Amino acid sequence: MNDFFPTNLPPFFPDLLQTMDKFYDVSSTNPAFIPSPGFQPAKAPTRKSKLRILYVTFLRYPNTGGLAHYINHVKDGFSELEHHVDVLSPLNMSKEEIEVHIPAQASKAKEFMNKRYGLISEKVIKNTSFLTVFSAFLERQNLKDYDIIHAQDLFAAYLLTHLNQKLHKPIFFTPHGHFTKSRIDFHKMEKGSLEEAYFTEIERVGIQGAFRIITISDSFYTRLKELGASDQQLRTVHTGVKPPLLRTSYNKATNKLIITCIARLGPRKGHEFFLQALSHLKQFEGFIEVWIVGDGVMREHLEKVRSDLDLSFVTFFGKRHDIFDILQQSHIYVLPTLNDNLPLSIIEAMHAKQAIITCECGGIPEIITNRHSGIICKPGNVTELKQAIEELICNDKYRETIANQAFEFATTHLTVDAMITKIQAVYEEWWKANTEKENECDE
Repeated sequence: MNDFFPTNLPPFFPDLLQTMDKFYDVSSTNPAFIPSPGFQPAKAPTRKSKLRILYVTFLRYPNTGGLAHYINHVKDGFSELEHHVDVLSPLNMSKEEIEVHIPAQASKAKEFMNKRYGLISEKVIKNTSFLTVFSAFLERQNLKDYDIIHAQDLFAAYLLTHLNQKLHKPIFFTPHGHFTKSRIDFHKMEKGSLEEAYFTEIERVGIQGAFRIITISDSFYTRLKELGASDQQLRTVHTGVKPPLLRTSYNKATNKLIITCIARLGPRKGHEFFLQALSHLKQFEGFIEVWIVGDGVMREHLEKVRSDLDLSFVTFFGKRHDIFDILQQSHIYVLPTLNDNLPLSIIEAMHAKQAIITCECGGIPEIITNRHSGIICKPGNVTELKQAIEELICNDKYRETIANQAFEFATTHLTVDAMITKIQAVYEEWWKANTEKENECDE
C-alpha cells in the first residue's frame, strides 16, 4: 500500500456510528457531530478578483449524465471569466485506492458491524468504505488553497462539512436530487430501515455545514427544510445550457411530424403512459413518427408494450450523442415523467424550439408556464397526455406559438451565462456576510 495512505481509517464516521447505535438501541459513547454552518472567520477574508474554485462530487464525474453536464457548464463558465476551477471526484483517486483500499475498508466495516450489531447492511458497508477512502483522498488535496468549495451531491457536502472543521472555508452545496426520499418512494430503500436513518444523517450534516445551498429549483426547499436547512441558506439558480446554434434549414429525415421523447428508460420517466396515450392516436399513424431516445432497464419491457399496442410509428433509438440534431428535426417534445427535479432534456428542448408536453413534477412548472410555453399534464394521466398530443398535432399555429415562447424564456433565463452570473452573486454573499460581521464588531 502507498506510504501516504492511512491504514488505520475508522470503519465509520462517529456521527454515523452514533446514528446506527441509536437505531439498534446500542449504548454509544460517540460524540454528536454538530456542524457550524458557513464557518465565519474572525476577520473578513480579502476579496479576490480571480477566485480558486473547487467543485467536489462523490459521483463518478466525468461520466455522462445531468450532473456531469451541470459541472461542465459551471466549470467552463467560471474558467471563461478567468477564475481557476478544479473538479475532484472518486475517479481522481488512484487505481490502488479504488481496487485495494475501498475493499479493505469494506471488509473492516463488515466485521465491525457484524460484531457490534450481529448483522450487516450491504448498502451501508459499500457507502462507508467509499466515504472513508475518498475523505482521506480529499485531505491530501490542499483544500486550504481554494477560495470557494462547492459540493455537488449530499455525500460530498457531508465529507466537506467534516473536513471544514479545520479548513474554515465557504462551503456551498447543490443537491441534484432527494437521495433518501426518492429511494423510499421508488422502493429502493425501506421506510423505517437502518439505511433510511444512516443516509438521512448524511443529508442532515451536509445541509447544516453549507454556507449556502444553491438549488436548481424551488421544489427542493420543502425537503431541505425538513432536514434542517434555513431560509437564509437557500438560493435557487435554474440550470442553464449552451446549445449549438439553431440551423435555419435542416435536411429532415422525414416529412412527417416528429414527436420525440429523450430520457433514460427507467420507471420514473413515465414512458409506458406515453405509449398508452399514443395507442389512442392511431388515426394519425400516417402523419406522425415518434422517436424515443435513450436506454435503460425498461427498454425490453417498453418495446414489448409498443408491440402489444401495435404502435408501428414508434421507434426506439437507444442511447445517442447527437441530441440537439435530433431535436432540430422534431416538432413536439414529450417528457411524461412521474418524478423529476429540473430535467435537462426539457431545457434543451426549449432551446431547440420544441412544443413541449410534460408533467407537473419538481421544478418543471418554474420554467414551463402551462398553455403558454408548453402543456403540463398530471403525472401518469394518459387521457391528459393523449389530449395534449392530439391538440399539438392538429393545431400548427398554437404548436409554433408555444415553441417560440419556450425558446424566448430559455434564451433569456436558462443559459450558462445567466446561471454563472447568478451563482457568482451567491458566492459574493460570503464576503459580504463576513465584511458586515467585521463592521459590527468594530462598532
